[in-house]
Amino acid sequence: MDGNSACCSSHWFCLCVCYRGMMLSVSVYLFWSFIAAPSVSSEGVGPAPQCQPGWLPFGQRCFAFFPVWSSWRTATTLCSQSGGDLMLLHTPEEKQIVLQLTKTSIPVWLKGNQNGSWFWSDDSVFNNWTNEMDEKTKKFGACMQMIPKTGQLQSAPCGDLGFYICTSSLSLSSTDLNSHKRLQQGIVPGLLLFDDVWDSSSVQAEEIFYFSSLLKGLRSGNLTERCYSTFMQQEELYLLRVKSTLKVLINGLHEDNKIRSLLLDTLRQYRRRHQSLLPSSPTPQLIQWSLQSFHRVVLEDPVYWLVALSARACLQNFVDQKLHQELGPQILKVVRKNSFYQAWRRENVRFLWVKRYKKVLKKYQDQMDPFKAINIFREHMMNQRSLHTAVVCEDEEDEKIHNRVDVL
Repeated sequence: MDGNSACCSSHWFCLCVCYRGMMLSVSVYLFWSFIAAPSVSSEGVGPAPQCQPGWLPFGQRCFAFFPVWSSWRTATTLCSQSGGDLMLLHTPEEKQIVLQLTKTSIPVWLKGNQNGSWFWSDDSVFNNWTNEMDEKTKKFGACMQMIPKTGQLQSAPCGDLGFYICTSSLSLSSTDLNSHKRLQQGIVPGLLLFDDVWDSSSVQAEEIFYFSSLLKGLRSGNLTERCYSTFMQQEELYLLRVKSTLKVLINGLHEDNKIRSLLLDTLRQYRRRHQSLLPSSPTPQLIQWSLQSFHRVVLEDPVYWLVALSARACLQNFVDQKLHQELGPQILKVVRKNSFYQAWRRENVRFLWVKRYKKVLKKYQDQMDPFKAINIFREHMMNQRSLHTAVVCEDEEDEKIHNRVDVL
């Protein structure tokens, strides 16, 4: 067995890069997760510098790929919040890191800028191997991207959305062996973590139910087509972007288990929802803000991806139950009359999705940080609140007046 094959197993993959004549092999678990055990330096002083969990070490730097839709400026900010910066490319070997980390055709932001000629943001000029950029890509005021599958560099408007790679220096850190035991003290014995997670955000769900214009119209029976169409287009744009992120995350998983199965089914569900929209459709700022919350999730263990995705399904479940409680027998009229509610029911038939999320999270809850799960779920429930409250609906009479004015 050679050096390359020795570092790989059925659920590991290897990043083997030739760097200044030396062959480096880096094993990456699941979605490029690298969790270094505490090590002692050669002088025996203490732990050696290492990368944050989920970041890949190479040389004296750490790298992390974030399949999160962001503008160039937002990507720069999010990298900074994670203790790093957007990735610079100075050597062909660093370019290979991008190609290895990013198994996607979606452009990836790099920290390049242009001032007559192209420069990296540390004011160093491009190396010769970057001359594959043609003149038409050098548009003033644009930011730099790489097409991962080809390695091609290009410029793009800085407000466009793309994925990104962050880089940071190695840092000293230590592993607290008692942290797992302390985390479990946050779960009341005999209760499910899923229930704690939901209880922490039930107030937000109540607010959505009573303050969403869309749901107000649904309860009153005066939901207009204009309101319905506006909300559905907004939600489909959101799910279209989430679908791309989810696809990349799943492609990085090599272990076939209940988590991966549920993620795949969620991806199929999202694919069926938005066939009419193109990836190039403009993405409103509100949706961009909601997408940014995935920055804090994608490097976590995959079970936390399910926590984030479950917020939308739990809200649907909650709304359906509340409608039945408030409308009673009148709910049948709502079902027959309103295409939005019919679609919502079809997507969450018999609360299947909530039951599945609950079952999987129960299986893995002993391995989870309850406080992290609660915060992730709450943030994504707040995303749902933002999407609902952003749509201001008219009732049927207002829409009739509006339509008459349009005709005149």
